[in-house]
Amino acid sequence: MSKLSIEGSVDPHRVTGFNPAISTTASSTENLFLGIDGGASKTHAVVTDSSFNIIGEGHGGPANPARVGVDEAISSIEQAIKEALTQAGVSLRQIASACAALAGVGDPTHHDAMKEALDREFGSGTIDLVTDARAALEGALDGEPGIVVIAGTGSIAMGVDDKGGQSRSGGWGPTLGDEGSGYDIARQALKAVAASFDGRVPRTVLTDLICERLGIVTAGDLPAAIYNGEFEHAEVASLAELVCDASKEGDKVAQSILAEAGRALGDLAVSVIRKLSLEQSAFLVACVGSVFGAGEVLIQPLRSAVLTVAPRAHVGPPLYSPAVGAARLAREPARV
Repeated sequence: MSKLSIEGSVDPHRVTGFNPAISTTASSTENLFLGIDGGASKTHAVVTDSSFNIIGEGHGGPANPARVGVDEAISSIEQAIKEALTQAGVSLRQIASACAALAGVGDPTHHDAMKEALDREFGSGTIDLVTDARAALEGALDGEPGIVVIAGTGSIAMGVDDKGGQSRSGGWGPTLGDEGSGYDIARQALKAVAASFDGRVPRTVLTDLICERLGIVTAGDLPAAIYNGEFEHAEVASLAELVCDASKEGDKVAQSILAEAGRALGDLAVSVIRKLSLEQSAFLVACVGSVFGAGEVLIQPLRSAVLTVAPRAHVGPPLYSPAVGAARLAREPARV
């Protein structure tokens, strides 16, 4: 793989990343790797040493080309890379190899368009391109058999068995799927607020929280706010955090929405478990994505669904972040 050719500014800062083993300096003789994780709402880039300790990280906006287009995705990636290089105190010339793991590139058309744009922006063959689920799987399991359930703006489960066989479930997008995702949780919350306004379900704290966030007076104003053509997919998904807030306040409607999301995510995991015949195995089901910030009200139904079919499984956090997973994938073509 060719070296990256764009300079990064040198201005080291204290780095706080997923991996607690962080160094702020890099040996001039050590191989460095660049991993980028891009989704529908944000981008995370890391520079790691050969042991995958983070020495620099950066953030950017959304990088799902199917949602925001190729140009905005490239801009977000470039911003995250520059910030990561700045914190690491290195230039792109010092990077041995790089991998971008992006949502939305499972479709061949989006993959080809994004790969062409990466080659055009950074040099042909400079940055490998894989799906965000592939990098999440690599980072979450550290090469061991298991499953990763990703729930951010969208949702998907992906797993690998002890022979390297892989399978997935979900990832169909908001129209066909994305059960348990931030978008789905937010959509259920909006429906609950509308139903509460009608008197079809009990009053919920979500009404006040959502009206305040959207800058409207009553739930009766929701159609104008939601259907005005300017309310983006990621903006809808961002309302999921309000469901978490309402749940923590003891709101039963919010808790019910999150519990149902957990069951849906559990169904995705169970589907992959069965496809890979892991029912009798001991393995990690890693939970990746902002949705899991909801805590046990969402995770417990997922755990229950998993343990019902695979009692030796363990549900917990990933071993490494998806961005570090992308850096690990970057190492493969570097052959070091």
